[in-house]
Amino acid sequence: MVYVKRIELSHFKSFGGTTAIPFLPGFTVVSGPNGSGKSNILDALLFCLGLATSKGMRAERLPDLVNNTFKGNRGSSEASVSVTFELHDGENLSEPGANHNGNGNGAKISKEWTVTRRLKVTKGGNYSSNYYINGETATVTELHEQLNELRIYPEGYNIVLQGDVTRIITMNSKERREIIDELAGVAEFDRKIVKTKETLTEVQDREERCQIIATELERTLERLAADRQKAEKYQALRQQVQEKQGWAKVIQYKAVEQQRQKLWGQLERDREQSQQIQQALDQRSQAIQTQQTELEKLNAQVKALGEEEQLAVAAQLATQKAQRDQLQQRYNDGDRQITNHQQQVGQIQAEISQSQQQFLHIQQEKSFHNTQTLPQLEAAVQTSQQQLEQLRHQAQAIASASEAWVQEQTQLSRTVNQLQDELIPQRSQLAQLEERQQQLLTNLAELTPLLTKVSVELEEKQFAQGQFNFQGEALTSQIQTLASDLAQLEQERSLLQETQTRLLKEQQEKQRQLDKLEAASQAQQEVQGTYATKVILQSDLPGVCGLVAQLGQVEPQYQLALEIAAGGRLGFLVVEDDGVAAAGIEILKQAKAGRATFLPLNKIRPPKGQNPNLSYAHGYIDLAVNLIDGDRRYADIFAFIFGNTIVFDTLVNARNHLGKHRIVTLEGDLLEASGAMSGGSRNQRSGLRFGTMVSEDTAEVKQLRQRLQDIQQVQGRNEELLLERTVRSRQLTQQLMEMRQQQREAQLHGEQTERDIARLSQQQTQINQQQINQQQKLAELQQNLALLQQSLPPLEQQLASAQQQLTALETSQTHQQWQTIQIQIRTVEAEYQRQLQALRQGEDHLKDLQNSSQRLEEKIAQAQEKIAQHQAQDLTLAQEQEQLKIALAEMNGAIQTTEAQLAKLSEKLGSTKQERDRLETQLNQLRSQQQEQQWQWEKLQTNQQEYQENLTQLQTQLEALEQDLPDPWPEIPLLQDRDEANLDFANILEELERSIRNGQKRLEAMEPVNMLALQEYEKTEARLGELSEKLQTIAGERTELLLRIENFTTLRRRSFQDAFDAVNKNFQIIFAELSDGDGYLQLDDAEDPFNGGLNLVAHPKGKPVRRLSSMSGGEKSLTALSFIFALQRYRPSPFYGFDEVDMFLDGANVEKLSKMVRKQAQQAQFIVVSLRRPMIEAAERTIGVTQARGAHTQVLGIKL
Repeated sequence: MVYVKRIELSHFKSFGGTTAIPFLPGFTVVSGPNGSGKSNILDALLFCLGLATSKGMRAERLPDLVNNTFKGNRGSSEASVSVTFELHDGENLSEPGANHNGNGNGAKISKEWTVTRRLKVTKGGNYSSNYYINGETATVTELHEQLNELRIYPEGYNIVLQGDVTRIITMNSKERREIIDELAGVAEFDRKIVKTKETLTEVQDREERCQIIATELERTLERLAADRQKAEKYQALRQQVQEKQGWAKVIQYKAVEQQRQKLWGQLERDREQSQQIQQALDQRSQAIQTQQTELEKLNAQVKALGEEEQLAVAAQLATQKAQRDQLQQRYNDGDRQITNHQQQVGQIQAEISQSQQQFLHIQQEKSFHNTQTLPQLEAAVQTSQQQLEQLRHQAQAIASASEAWVQEQTQLSRTVNQLQDELIPQRSQLAQLEERQQQLLTNLAELTPLLTKVSVELEEKQFAQGQFNFQGEALTSQIQTLASDLAQLEQERSLLQETQTRLLKEQQEKQRQLDKLEAASQAQQEVQGTYATKVILQSDLPGVCGLVAQLGQVEPQYQLALEIAAGGRLGFLVVEDDGVAAAGIEILKQAKAGRATFLPLNKIRPPKGQNPNLSYAHGYIDLAVNLIDGDRRYADIFAFIFGNTIVFDTLVNARNHLGKHRIVTLEGDLLEASGAMSGGSRNQRSGLRFGTMVSEDTAEVKQLRQRLQDIQQVQGRNEELLLERTVRSRQLTQQLMEMRQQQREAQLHGEQTERDIARLSQQQTQINQQQINQQQKLAELQQNLALLQQSLPPLEQQLASAQQQLTALETSQTHQQWQTIQIQIRTVEAEYQRQLQALRQGEDHLKDLQNSSQRLEEKIAQAQEKIAQHQAQDLTLAQEQEQLKIALAEMNGAIQTTEAQLAKLSEKLGSTKQERDRLETQLNQLRSQQQEQQWQWEKLQTNQQEYQENLTQLQTQLEALEQDLPDPWPEIPLLQDRDEANLDFANILEELERSIRNGQKRLEAMEPVNMLALQEYEKTEARLGELSEKLQTIAGERTELLLRIENFTTLRRRSFQDAFDAVNKNFQIIFAELSDGDGYLQLDDAEDPFNGGLNLVAHPKGKPVRRLSSMSGGEKSLTALSFIFALQRYRPSPFYGFDEVDMFLDGANVEKLSKMVRKQAQQAQFIVVSLRRPMIEAAERTIGVTQARGAHTQVLGIKL
């Protein structure tokens, strides 16, 4: 927690020397007599931290803060205040003088952070003030930046002085609202709006400049249009003349060419006929030869046709059938494979069933072996062992009754038995060890491939887990990016939507205002009679020429006089005829738009009368009708409007002719012929002017329309952006859902893979441990086996030797009873060994059953895996079978086509013989025709020589004309769609020359012509197009700037509303605690908060609801303090200082205030200057202050 730990004052105000005042967190009260300087402690805080001006610290100038009882060496005085803060362990502050770029990379500093301010005043009254942070020089800006990091703000009401409460009470509602503005940062948005409006003004200036240029270009384009049109006509006519001159040359050439063509045509026809005859002769000769050759071929073809082609087609058919067989074979193989797989699957399933049955049988056998067989074998071994012991006791009894033979025989028997007892377990152990060794070797051989398989699978799973982790991290990053983009997009969309709603409300309000103004204007126009004319002009009625005021131009010096003379007639409508006037009257009746006067050009007549000749009169200017500049067709209209009205310069000169004529002066005075005079002030004039429309809109209407137009443009752009954001938001939402789905899938796969890895790792560890255990057991077993193999041979030799000695002894001495008992002992021993061996075999069989059970489980798992592989292969084979079906269908179609071709060839062989007989008949006919055509060719050769001489003469004439022909030849409309072979080119040429002469005369009449207007018009039009595009771009920039201003306005309103709602909520809570009543903040204009102020409305307990201005002094203070607490709670700081804020409160309210401060002190440090007992009693500690003898403030003590 940050808090003020210590304040050191040196020669500051009432503190003469250097005084250090320690502080602790929580609630501290500074108390002392009036005038003792206790409030100067808070002034010192304001001074040191730069939170107030000198007037805020109750001083006119900064030098007034220095205690002048102390002077320096040169007569200067100095005051300093140091404030030491205790910082939390996690607080970071930027270094003084660092570049505060908002990156948050502050330097870690010590727990204490000291700010010092020194004020030095020279003897002449000049002064300097310096700030220090931890002993280093700093500016006030750097200090405030670091104080902001500690949540200490100049506008945050950290220190509340005596006048602050009063100021809140006395300030007007607008100033009170500006406190919320300052907290909400409205000034920053205002700055952005002003900056954007400046840019908008620049854009509008550019738009106006471009619009002026565009208007000038349009005027230039209109001026060039007439010159361009004349130049185009001249150019087109000149091109026509030149084109016709070219036509004349072509037609003259074609006339000669026509003669040559006729002669050449005759020659060509003879030549063609000759050539045709010659060609016919050649063709017949060739046809005869060809048919002879064809006849020979047919004869040979009849023989060969039935073999070669038929064999080729048959071979092709055989090849296709072979290919079909191959495809069918592949298809059948696929079916067989599928069938085999199904059979194998069935076999495997049968094996699985058999293995499961075997597994069940083994389990049952294991259970039977554990419960019955092994217990029976153990019981039999125990019975045999007991019988053997009884027989041995009997043998010992018999041996005790015998002599030395018996003793020797007994000794040998005992030795044999001892050796057998020692050898039999070792032999059994050796067999067991050898069997165990084999089992261990088998187990190790089985564990090695299993370990390899598990290791490979584990590596695959770990690699897959890495892939899933990488994919998950990538998806997480993408999801975070998408979520961030979506949140940003939603914020932008919310801002645009809020702006759109606000603009819609403003548009509705502005439209209502405009409608009211237009309704008022319309009512005024109806009274003046201009509304009806506006309705006619806007109805697009054909034949309406316009208002009288629109049809004439007047020099500015005569404008006032002529407008006064015309009066209301300037608003009369000029139309083409009385039919248009009747139609206009009908429109006004239907629209109920009032009345209007129409002046039809076909019926209007000027007033009769002689024009007065007053050119000699002093001040005479002219007749009013002569001062109008307009179209001559409207002369009767202006004569009707003005009649014989005369214009004089001044009233003095006009009075000499009063009563004789209708006169108007340049000053607007009107003298009627009847003697009536009118004139006076001319502040108010009709809205009609010469050369203008009916009326102009007021500035307020123009402003409203411009604002509505701007709103419409901004709304259009806003709707586009809103639609883009909405579409983009849906796309991002869809992408985010898909990404999260992918992330969930990847997470599930990853979790499953983790479980598989854990299982495989555990399995790998178990297998490794099993290998180690098996290898250790195998080593121990091999060691024991080696020891047994070393110890068994000596014992077996000893046993064989003892048995030989016993046999020899028994053969040398007969003892029937002893022999009998020994035979029984050996029989029982043999039975005992057999039963013991059976017991061991049963135990080994149980182990074998366990191993078999494990192998069957593995076999079942492998079989199930094979079934899955076969099913996957069957799916692939089924797809290949579908492709083979399609190929077989195509091959069958090809085979049918080939078979049809083969059948056709077989039929063709019969028609070939008929063709041969037909050719023999034609050959005979051709030979007879060849003889008839030979004599015709000889006759045509003689006529061709005469035609050739005439053609030579015409060709020479054509070459001379060809030099003047245009290149390329033009298309001649006179000759289009006409047969040139039958045309009389001489008549056509004469008519064309006549047209050329007429065109040349028209060209001479049009001169001079500005041909440069063609290029200038294109350049001006291109420049106007570029300027139009530039205007569109500027309009887009203007719309974007307007939208930016509206968005800033929306953010400004939103920021204020958020701050107001929070402060209002805090005020309601705090006021309820302080007064046991209820209160709230009220805006003068909730729809537009910046258009009004802020009022504090309170309802103390037991009293009616009142505003701040109608409360008592104590209630005002309590309400103002609640407002201050609400502001502080909205923007909390680590410490607060109050300077006698309870002075206007009674004891009960002071106690409530002290409880509130004590409660707030749990979250921040409070330093309160007070004289009231409830406040002192509620404080955690009290600092006493008094005035010393030397007029210096001293701290008496601290009560903890």
